Amino acid sequence: MTQAWIVRAGRDDTYEDLALNKELVAVGWSATGDLTSATTLAELRQRVQRAYTEVERKSAESYAIQLLAFRSRMSRGDIVLLLRRNSPDVAVGRITGPYQYRTDLPSRICHVRSVSWARTDVPRASVERELLSLPPLTTVYRINQAETVARLARLAGDPRQTPEATVVETEAVAPTSLSEASEPFANLQRNLNYARSLATAGQHLAMLQVGAFEISDVFRAAWVQSVAALDHWVRQEIRARMLKLAAEPGTKKPKAFSSFQMSLGLVEQVQLGAVTLVDAVDQQLRDRGHLVYQNPEKIRDGFSLVHDVNGFWNNVAKVLTEQSGDGVSFTGAEVQQQLQQIAHRRHKIAHEYDEDPDDPTKKRPIDASSATKTIDWIEQVAAAILVVLGTVGTPKPAGQ
Repeated sequence: MTQAWIVRAGRDDTYEDLALNKELVAVGWSATGDLTSATTLAELRQRVQRAYTEVERKSAESYAIQLLAFRSRMSRGDIVLLLRRNSPDVAVGRITGPYQYRTDLPSRICHVRSVSWARTDVPRASVERELLSLPPLTTVYRINQAETVARLARLAGDPRQTPEATVVETEAVAPTSLSEASEPFANLQRNLNYARSLATAGQHLAMLQVGAFEISDVFRAAWVQSVAALDHWVRQEIRARMLKLAAEPGTKKPKAFSSFQMSLGLVEQVQLGAVTLVDAVDQQLRDRGHLVYQNPEKIRDGFSLVHDVNGFWNNVAKVLTEQSGDGVSFTGAEVQQQLQQIAHRRHKIAHEYDEDPDDPTKKRPIDASSATKTIDWIEQVAAAILVVLGTVGTPKPAGQ
């Protein structure tokens, strides 16, 4: 039975080149040790709990489920998509060997499967439908739709595959997707995929050595688009949550929500019964449309309208750390600093030519890799924010 899997590259920059050059795919959680003899979820859960005592139970369960998928559910001949970190493209290939625990690879890469890569340059737009269903904080994810598996098989170089010829397991429950729980987040993913398409276009134009314009400006456009997508998402997410709270009289509200200012004209219309409170709040939010949500402090202040934001960025950093799967840790200050740098670069691009501080006669260097990392970071931070806000719990990966 042919299955298809998506594996997200780790945050270590060396992983991607290693995976493509040595024809393998790997996951983190190396502290669990060799899993060759661990064949059940209970055994893996025990390994994870011993190795990662500091993580919460839900995260530990997620680790175990993903390791079981990688250790036992993947099979020879299965299709694998690798979401590359240093490129907007995706690599596609087939699993060629069993699980291995290797100690000869760098960067704590130990849990490995051998892969025959068919292509390393598949544009993400070609698999956008699959990626929209991928929980952004998940490392290993199984695709269950038969027709999708068949289409990916064709991408992997097997033109004989048809939907009818492909069978997949159906007993595993698909994970709860953030996009299913949040329409604003689904819009964010679509907007970020557009930014990735710009990065892909710039990469391909660079290969063609087009000299009619400065190709690096295409990557700058992708950068600006990704920050605009974040701004738009925060605005949409706050609006959806504000309207939900306004429609629930008597429920406990955040302090900032209770202090939300509306014009006396709107208050009077509510008193007269001309508009509902929900409509009045919606109108006031639209009147505040000039507010910009790109700076971390502004983002935190915006979400204070709908949620307790005490320790907000520390909580976001905790989610990112626990879901990284590769031993990378973050602090709230580091998350804020990275977002500030991304927003600052966006302002330089949009308003100040993006000049190179070391040589004002030139623009600051930018490429597909840096644009892609920025887009991915924004998506993962937004997903972590949703977990903190409580839209969904930690996404549970498929393949259990």
